[in-house]
Amino acid sequence: MPDSDAAPSKQQLRQQIRAARRGLGRYHQRLASRRLCARLALSPEMKRAQHIGIYWPMDGEIDPRPLLQRFPNKRFYLPVLPRAARNTMTFLHWPGARLRYRNRYGIPEPVAGRSEQRTPAQLDLVLMPLVAFDPKGARLGMGGGYYDRSFAFKRINPGKGPQLVGIAHQLQCVAELPVESWDIPLVLVATDERLYRCR
Repeated sequence: MPDSDAAPSKQQLRQQIRAARRGLGRYHQRLASRRLCARLALSPEMKRAQHIGIYWPMDGEIDPRPLLQRFPNKRFYLPVLPRAARNTMTFLHWPGARLRYRNRYGIPEPVAGRSEQRTPAQLDLVLMPLVAFDPKGARLGMGGGYYDRSFAFKRINPGKGPQLVGIAHQLQCVAELPVESWDIPLVLVATDERLYRCR
């Protein structure tokens, strides 16, 4: 990685990669999603998991939702943001639940109280969106810290709870990211071009 004077800040990196991701056309997005889901479907992590956290794509994120058609017997859950800043996310079963109005970031969420709910520790696998990643499993998110707070227990007990899998376009891969003490490492990153096994 270049020296710190030349390296872009996290905010600059977020801006650059988000712009590149948003610049992908519809055809490229659909093709990337199909390739990602086909590759991820063959992974042992996906085959073993029964309760899977997924996300609703926004801002050019690669779309993992075709996995629901590939695995009709698995249960998928969308995250619901906490009301208080320090709280963790909950995950609600979807598509069984009706989606409510969009949250403060414009992302649809399931209606609480009308669907099976799971805590982060009760899932088998979580497919996590990201802005950038490196081949060692470091992840740069949007900056809200929701995933890091929700899975902070894995720093103390890495074997507890779900396996965390980053989902991204290949263009989101960078050579190296700085790692903070609160960052939760990924076991796998899946892109439209390859799988990166991080441990």
